[in-house]
Amino acid sequence: MSRSIAVSLLKKYLSGDCTVSEIEQVDQWFDSMDAVPEDLAGLSDDQRKLVEDRIFQRILLNIEAKSEQKIIPIHKKSIRVSTILWAAASLILVLGAVLTWRYHSQQHQQDQTAKLHQAVHIKPGGNRAVLTLDDGSSVVLTDAKIGALANQQNVSVVKTAEGELSYEVHTGPESSKITYNKITTPLGGKYSVVLPDGSKAWLNAKSSLRFPTAFTGAERIVQMTGEVYFEVAKNPKQPFKVQSRGTEISVLGTHFNVMAYEDEAEQKTTLLEGSIHLSSGKFSQLLKPGQQALVDPFGIKVNNNCDMEAVMAWRNDLFIFKDMEIKEIARQLARWYDIQVVFKGTPSKISYTGTISKDVELSELLSMLQFTGLKYELNGHQLTIID
Repeated sequence: MSRSIAVSLLKKYLSGDCTVSEIEQVDQWFDSMDAVPEDLAGLSDDQRKLVEDRIFQRILLNIEAKSEQKIIPIHKKSIRVSTILWAAASLILVLGAVLTWRYHSQQHQQDQTAKLHQAVHIKPGGNRAVLTLDDGSSVVLTDAKIGALANQQNVSVVKTAEGELSYEVHTGPESSKITYNKITTPLGGKYSVVLPDGSKAWLNAKSSLRFPTAFTGAERIVQMTGEVYFEVAKNPKQPFKVQSRGTEISVLGTHFNVMAYEDEAEQKTTLLEGSIHLSSGKFSQLLKPGQQALVDPFGIKVNNNCDMEAVMAWRNDLFIFKDMEIKEIARQLARWYDIQVVFKGTPSKISYTGTISKDVELSELLSMLQFTGLKYELNGHQLTIID
C-alpha cells in the first residue's frame, strides 16, 4: 500500500528545509511509490515534475540495490543531512549513467528568510574564440564564415565545416621569418585547432594558445594559458614543448591535458597516453599514462590515482563533480557561464558529487545543486552563494 503525505511537507522537502525526521518520512513515502499519486493537487507543475523524477530515481535505485544485494552507501564527506537527497548523483555512481536534469522553473525557493531570486536565463558557453594574426589583426572565429581566413607565407588558415581552426601548409620556399598566431577563448568559450604539424589542441574557457604558423626549428614550441588538451602528432626528430606559468612540458607525441589557470593554486598536467617530461624551475618529473603532476612553487607532486573521467569532463562537454567543494565548482561556473560568483559568509566545506551536461542553462544546474542544500541568489550575472 502506498503511504499518504502532506503536500506542505513535500513542498518543504523540495525546498531543502526538512528536518532529519521529516527527511526520513519523505524518503519512506518515496520508497512506497510506484507511480505519482493523483492527490497532489497542491503542487505546481514544476514541483510535480520534480516529484515524478524523484520517484523514478528511487525506483531505479531500489532495483539496482536489490539486484546487487547491497546497500547503497551514503557519502561520508557530506555534512548536511540534505545531501543524502542527492539522487541524481547516486544514480550516476550506481548505474554509470549521466542524468541531465531539465527543470524549467522560473523561480527557485530559498530559505524562509531569503528573498526569492529573479529568474535569469544565462546560456551556456559555446564555440567562441578570437584568432590574432602575426600582423596584429584579429578574426572573431565565432562569426567567421567557413573557408580560408588568411594566408601567411606558405600556410593557409581555414575554418572547417566542423567549426574548428586548421592550418594547411603548402609547398614553397621557406621564409627565414617566424610568424606567430594566437587563439584566445573568452569566458564562456571553447575552441579547437589543428596546428601546422597536424597536432590538435582543444581550448577550454578563458584560455589561449600561441604557436608559430610553421614548425621549422629543432623543436615545436607553443605557449598556453588556462586549460588546453593536446593530441600531439609524433615526430621523434622534433620534440613538442608546451610552456605555461613557468613550467615546460616536453613530448614526442602523446595525449595530455594541462590546467594552468591563474586562479588555481596548482597547475595540473594529466597524461592519457605516451610519456611526457615536465620541468618547473629546479624540479622535473617524468609522467606515465594515468598519472597527474601537480605543480606549485614548492615542487612537483604526482597523483597516481587520477580520475581521468573528471579531468576530461570539460572536453566531453560535461561537469563532473566528485567530492568537490563549492569554491572549486564556483570557479568552473564563472568560466563557463561568464558570471561573477561571490560568497556571503564563509564558503561551505560540503562535498558535492554529480554529473550534468555543460549544455544546460545556469538555472538548470543551480536547480540540481539546490537539492544538496545550496542556498543562493542570482541577480543579473552575479551569483551570490549564501552560507
